[in-house]
Amino acid sequence: MGIVKVVSDFDNTVTEEKGLEPFFEAYSRRFCAELGVSEVQYKDAIATVRRDMEAEPLKYGWKHNGFFSAPVTGDPIGSNTVAHIELMHRVMRGDLPHLQVGNIPVDEAAVLDLKENCYLGAYPQRHTFFREGAAGYLNTLATRFPGSAAIMSNSLDTSIRKKLDDLSGLEADLHLIGLAKKMEVDSEEGQIKPDGFPVPVNPDRPKYLENLREFHPNIGELAVIGDNFFLDVATVLLHGGYGVLLETEATQGYEVPFLKAHPRGHFAENYGSALQFIDQHREK
Repeated sequence: MGIVKVVSDFDNTVTEEKGLEPFFEAYSRRFCAELGVSEVQYKDAIATVRRDMEAEPLKYGWKHNGFFSAPVTGDPIGSNTVAHIELMHRVMRGDLPHLQVGNIPVDEAAVLDLKENCYLGAYPQRHTFFREGAAGYLNTLATRFPGSAAIMSNSLDTSIRKKLDDLSGLEADLHLIGLAKKMEVDSEEGQIKPDGFPVPVNPDRPKYLENLREFHPNIGELAVIGDNFFLDVATVLLHGGYGVLLETEATQGYEVPFLKAHPRGHFAENYGSALQFIDQHREK
């Protein structure tokens, strides 16, 4: 069974994570407004959280429904989001009695809603810097998989479309998968902890899989290319599909041996390597 359809991640796969200050500033403003906290008190509180995260990086990461989703080491957007979720949790636990908050989240659902509002509200300020060769990479995917190549993101598909309009040389019209829900874990079913991994991998992500299956119902015939092993690649691999991890600044290194040993996994140092693997395993 070969690859019939292919999905590429967008953020930090097609793009580069730089020039993020406008995004972070917009996120902070929206967070203060949503939580009802003064900017001065917020800055002190979030600085404390960030120091704690730097001191114990593996203690903090993406979590959903109480289950570990992904580490945020080397991921500036993820680190920012997790820091603000941790700040909300400390407020809810009463760990910050000096912090005057007008809107304390009542439960985890409220935390996630507030997080989502801040992220989506700030996303237009996330200026786009495309990786060298991005247009050629996407054009090649569309050529080799006509009508069967897509781009996914945890952001709205309309935001991705707008950003792609600025990609010089892009000729392909790819399917867009927005609000992919890659970080949402429902249980520890299927959990693994490969040698060298500092934290476990939880592949039970039904909403992510549902979004992928809307594009192609058979995960075993689907390939995903992305920059984050936990969020993009692992769930697909562990459900019988193909997974390609593109080397970026977020790559930690411990993912590489696992991918090299997996018959449907691949570690790509560049777009060319990713495309070669996909082509080799394409359904003929």
